[in-house]
Amino acid sequence: IDDVQFQLAQQDSLDDDVLDAVKQAMTMGSTATDVIKNQYEGGLKTWECSMDLLAYLIDHCGDLFGAYERPRVLEVGCGTALPSLYLLTYLPNAQVCLQDYNRDVIELITIPNVLANTALAPDSTSTGDELQASSDTESCEIDIDYRRTQVLFGDDTDQIIGARTIPELTSEETNDADTRLLQRSDIQQRCAFVSGDWANFAEAARTRGQEHSFDLILTSETIYETSSYKRLHDLLECMLARPSPDAGHAHVPMVLVAAKSIYFGLSGSVLSFEQYVRSRGIFAIESIWQSGGSMGRELLRMTWRN
Repeated sequence: IDDVQFQLAQQDSLDDDVLDAVKQAMTMGSTATDVIKNQYEGGLKTWECSMDLLAYLIDHCGDLFGAYERPRVLEVGCGTALPSLYLLTYLPNAQVCLQDYNRDVIELITIPNVLANTALAPDSTSTGDELQASSDTESCEIDIDYRRTQVLFGDDTDQIIGARTIPELTSEETNDADTRLLQRSDIQQRCAFVSGDWANFAEAARTRGQEHSFDLILTSETIYETSSYKRLHDLLECMLARPSPDAGHAHVPMVLVAAKSIYFGLSGSVLSFEQYVRSRGIFAIESIWQSGGSMGRELLRMTWRN
């Protein structure tokens, strides 16, 4: 978090309102609003329903991807991208596209998370990494700034860091280092990053002839406002692959939506989203998991209607 705050403090390329929104979300902690409409859509936070989606992928990964030689996955509103990180780690042939509304979220949260879990895999011999292991768990705290400095300055890393009053890299150095680290592994060939509005994303895909490119689309906590339903539905309709007539039931393109049953104080809910999807007549939609309890959470599956 400190690293993200430092990088945000140096940004001067974004619109002031957008930058202020992201900074507010970072600096105000628990007193900050989770979402600032049309400016910041909550990408700095790991939302509860993304953990539900991650758990579902862990339990059903074989069923979902067993028939795919090279599965193509899109995570919409990815933020910290935990579900996609699992797929990148455990499906070596998966192609993953990560989309979030804010460019800063992609650069400061998503890409570092991808690097920490792929190109910068835990290594107890790497300077700056602290590997902690017990009988049944293993975690690693990666000094990502040290790794970035290594890729930029090589043998002069310790001297460079020692000479700086503030050891953090500048935003330009960070972006350069992250690009080089991605290039050093196969992740750059397996992972794409997109920022911006859903409508613009869909329009760009149509312009480039890249519609219907993904076998699985993941999204968590993106249906909290009914005003966003059309843009989200249009994006899903544009991006989800069409079923192959020769594939039978082995290849069923689908969307998995993780959401709270009710968003108190907001207009969205699972019920209203299901009703909207059915009213469009494009997708079939069903609930495939429910948490129960007063603050219920659900997983929805969307597939093309016959």
